[in-house]
Amino acid sequence: MEKVLEQADYMSYTFRWKEIKGEWQTLEVIGHKFYEDTNRMVLYKKDEGIFEIPSWNQHYSDLGKDWAETVKNRIKDDNKEKGKSAST
Repeated sequence: MEKVLEQADYMSYTFRWKEIKGEWQTLEVIGHKFYEDTNRMVLYKKDEGIFEIPSWNQHYSDLGKDWAETVKNRIKDDNKEKGKSAST
């Protein structure tokens, strides 16, 4: 029997950032993480790649309504999954 791997359906949002005196840039992502020890922001792209922004303390970011809705939906989904596993 052959296993079929399904691609996860991630919620995405627009990550906006700019250097202190630079232009705003945007990237559609499924997540982001700041690495304090190396001062870099890593953006997780929809195509399973990553985009790294070095010297993060020299940048600004703007996470909008789509990011807030993504987080809210993830929390709801996590709570639904917890409820399902508790009842089985």
